[in-house]
Amino acid sequence: MSGLSSGLKNWHWRSKNTQPWAVQWFKKNLGGLSTPKTRVVDVRDIDGDCDLGMRKSKLVTIYDLKITSIWEGTLSDGTVVRGLLTAIEVSHDMDESEYQFENTFEDPATYSSNAEAQALKQEASKQLADLMRSKFQEMPKAMIAEHGKDLLAEAENDSNAASANASGASTPATGGAAKATATASASSASSASKGPTGKRVSTARITRQEDFMISAADLFDLLTNDAKVPSWSRNKATIKPEEGADASLFGGNITGKILSVSPPDFFSQTWRAPTWPEGHYGTLKVSLEQGSGSTKLSLELEGVPVGKEEETEKGLEIYYIRSLKQIGLGTIL
Repeated sequence: MSGLSSGLKNWHWRSKNTQPWAVQWFKKNLGGLSTPKTRVVDVRDIDGDCDLGMRKSKLVTIYDLKITSIWEGTLSDGTVVRGLLTAIEVSHDMDESEYQFENTFEDPATYSSNAEAQALKQEASKQLADLMRSKFQEMPKAMIAEHGKDLLAEAENDSNAASANASGASTPATGGAAKATATASASSASSASKGPTGKRVSTARITRQEDFMISAADLFDLLTNDAKVPSWSRNKATIKPEEGADASLFGGNITGKILSVSPPDFFSQTWRAPTWPEGHYGTLKVSLEQGSGSTKLSLELEGVPVGKEEETEKGLEIYYIRSLKQIGLGTIL
């Protein structure tokens, strides 16, 4: 992680998609790795998600990837043997010893009973995999070095803009630009309400659904038990499945109160992000539908201020859905 200056205030739901960069980085850094008798000739597939996020004043790498590389070795008679070495999961929160690999021949029917080919496969499984483990650990620093400056600059610009607005300095929109801004706000708003300051806040609604391989009762507990929430949110939490209970998630960045509880199928809470207008709260409705082998999690967030839809939608995806995936719940494919 990398920090910002102490005077710069940022909410952590800022992110940048770094998947295209990650693909090229792995191709460059894994391609050519070699042992005495085997080498990586190409990176065939990289599946998953990769982002650089900002949590409060910290830059955080967030990724969950499956990487398949092609290796080759040469038999004593000159025959080239090829195989597929797959890192099943390469994630931002894994240690070097946690990476697991699968290794198969491209042509298993030909080489499965060849002792010399099996020896090459074993060398790739152990020695090439160890070289890859080391490279995987270098990737987060490389991502921050390459892309961190973009998020820092964006945050600095937002901070300067906020300071200018607070001091009364602003640049009014004119002509077509002003009309375009007004039209965009009206089309994205689903409702409007007055906050504690008396100002009307135009709002929108955001929904997100995902299937998880866990029972509804266990998922409900993960979401409402403040002793278990940190296992997926990686931050301190205060929450209880009791009406009127305070809710504080992601290190205090999300606050609210529990409105209603019906375990293990539903709970709702008031919900506020620090970038929202002062005193304005939305309502998060969390529904859990038990299936035969999985549970469908539905998040419905009402009262999102117009203009904050994109960052809030990314936040639900990255810090709720993807964080739950990272602890091994997986999804139904």
